[in-house]
Amino acid sequence: MAMIDWLGPAMFVGALGLLLLGYPVAFSLGGVAILFSIIGAAFGAFDFAFWGNLPLRMFGIMQNSTLLAIPYFIFMG
Repeated sequence: MAMIDWLGPAMFVGALGLLLLGYPVAFSLGGVAILFSIIGAAFGAFDFAFWGNLPLRMFGIMQNSTLLAIPYFIFMG
């Protein structure tokens, strides 16, 4: 198996390990995602050009009214 095939399971184990160590969920998932995107770029599975589109994608997700309504429905019970 190629090294790229092990990135997914290693990412899962890394996230699970950080959560078991007691780190907050947001920092664990965000940190593991950034770390493995750098590792994936080093092995050719991920292109650093995607980092330039990241702010546009995040702003687009925040503007999606359907996704915005989900927390409101959860808090309303």
